[in-house]
Amino acid sequence: MIDLPRFVEAARPVTLARCAGGYLPWLMADVARAAKGRAWFIAADEAQARSVAEAAAYFAPEIAITMLPAWDCLPYDRASPSLKAAAERVAALAALAEPQRGAELVVTTVNAISQRCLPPARIASLSARLKPGSRIDRNSLALKLAANGFVRVDTVVEPGEYALRGGLVDVMPSGEEFALRLDFFGDEIESIRRFDPATQRSLGPADGFDLPAYVARPQGDGPFPVVIVVSEIFGLHAYIQDLARRLARAGYAAIAPAFFLRVEDPAPLSDFDRIRAIVAEAKYEQVMGDIAATL
Repeated sequence: MIDLPRFVEAARPVTLARCAGGYLPWLMADVARAAKGRAWFIAADEAQARSVAEAAAYFAPEIAITMLPAWDCLPYDRASPSLKAAAERVAALAALAEPQRGAELVVTTVNAISQRCLPPARIASLSARLKPGSRIDRNSLALKLAANGFVRVDTVVEPGEYALRGGLVDVMPSGEEFALRLDFFGDEIESIRRFDPATQRSLGPADGFDLPAYVARPQGDGPFPVVIVVSEIFGLHAYIQDLARRLARAGYAAIAPAFFLRVEDPAPLSDFDRIRAIVAEAKYEQVMGDIAATL
């Protein structure tokens, strides 16, 4: 039997040998409950990390599980990380920047913790937690959405889209099954409800959601001149992001909209014919509308 208080308060490293893989989620859940701070589980690979996170969430639903994944591309690779991996990583970093509330288990991998990341202050400045009662100007919200690769449409039907309709803002975060409808009264969010994008029918209230945003801007409070960075056919890959950062170092707030996301993200692709087909779907009116929405 493991002496958990002694284990979590040990001043020197402690080795647990021959721990069965199926027992790890139970063990880490108990460690998270006993720990005074966040408990960390560093897995050998992504598959083990996902397995432990899913099982721990099932057996200990009262514990907050934060999954910190690694980039799904190699260093110096032409392809950028996928939007899913980037969103998960930024969301995890944003959660870690918040004060701990109750038992919490952070599940990650050796690769993930060895990769550089933004400091907590920077993550906090580029993220927004939206919930009923939050105050945010709708134009500022549209700017954050556009900077994070969302595209403005008349009716939200796919992930990565948002729509402004009077006092309502519809948005469908990437990786979500349903979209969210934010009901504003002035600059205050009165309610957030989930809805089915296929039927536009409401599915009940939602507590809120995290909106991570990638914006390259100079240090300080500003205001700063704004530059819209228009990507070429390969989308928001590493070069475009690096260009935005260089503009920020030159004193500009740089925003690079993702014009092709309503079809597919071309950044990780190598099939040129597929990339051309994606780009062909982005018509002139759509691109100019996205730029106008960003501004």
